[in-house]
Amino acid sequence: MEFLLGGLSSCCAVLFTNPFDVLKTRQQLEGELQARSKVGARAYRGFRQSVISVIKSDGVRGLQKGLPAAVLYQFSMNSIRLGTYQTVDNLGWTKSENALLSPVLSVFWGGFAGVISSTVSCPVYVVKTQLQAVSSGSYTAKFQHRHRGTVDAFVSIYKSSGVRGLYRGYTANMARVSLGSSTQMASFAACKDFFTQYELFRESVVLTALASSTVAGFFTSVLMSPCDVVTTRMTNQGLSESGKGLLYRNIFDCFVKIYRAEGLHGLYKGFVPLYARVAPHTVLNLTFWEFFKKLYDSYSKK
Repeated sequence: MEFLLGGLSSCCAVLFTNPFDVLKTRQQLEGELQARSKVGARAYRGFRQSVISVIKSDGVRGLQKGLPAAVLYQFSMNSIRLGTYQTVDNLGWTKSENALLSPVLSVFWGGFAGVISSTVSCPVYVVKTQLQAVSSGSYTAKFQHRHRGTVDAFVSIYKSSGVRGLYRGYTANMARVSLGSSTQMASFAACKDFFTQYELFRESVVLTALASSTVAGFFTSVLMSPCDVVTTRMTNQGLSESGKGLLYRNIFDCFVKIYRAEGLHGLYKGFVPLYARVAPHTVLNLTFWEFFKKLYDSYSKK
């Protein structure tokens, strides 16, 4: 049941946060491996301009590009991630001998849950990213994969590149999810323990979850951003006939090339929409999660 509740909570959250994910993807791919001075006029300069550019090229519906794949990704990733962490927490493996929360164990098990979930959900992430990156108007991305939809994307990627194509950028995605998961779960659990010391928060599950997940979302965004940029770049890059990436050989090569060509700014491209997505998504996801768990506990006791 922990796995189902984790998946359902993330599906509810992504309905509200997918537009920010689209903006983030577009910004991260614009001016790929080009210095800021050579990019020229940017279609996705800043949050407001990015929204206008998406609407101009793809209409208002463009802000929800790749939504079916995004929902599928969130369910496949977070059902395993949150379910695994909750199971471990129920077993007491995140606590020290004196039954208090252990930050080290929380980080470890949060990262462990992230590794497993990223392995299972990587193909869906590839499809989601490629669908979100496609624009009907002028666009500066080096590669645009013209899939007709989610199912067509899975079929065409598999036909052209096999399983390897569905797992492009896997190492970067694993680093991204495990780092984000360990940070999110550890900070959320620590904050929840802190806030529940006060009567105001003990009386409201929703208020406790909102406060805890707001803090968790901030730390997650700051630490995850460079890995998120690298994952988007590796996932969306074209492949040669042998199945090798046309721009990046591996996660380390991608980090180095981005830093050399675009500087530190390149590794934090799309940070504002990333935070605008991660922070409320963390709030909504973990709040829905706590709410669903409370409902299930109440129902099971009847």
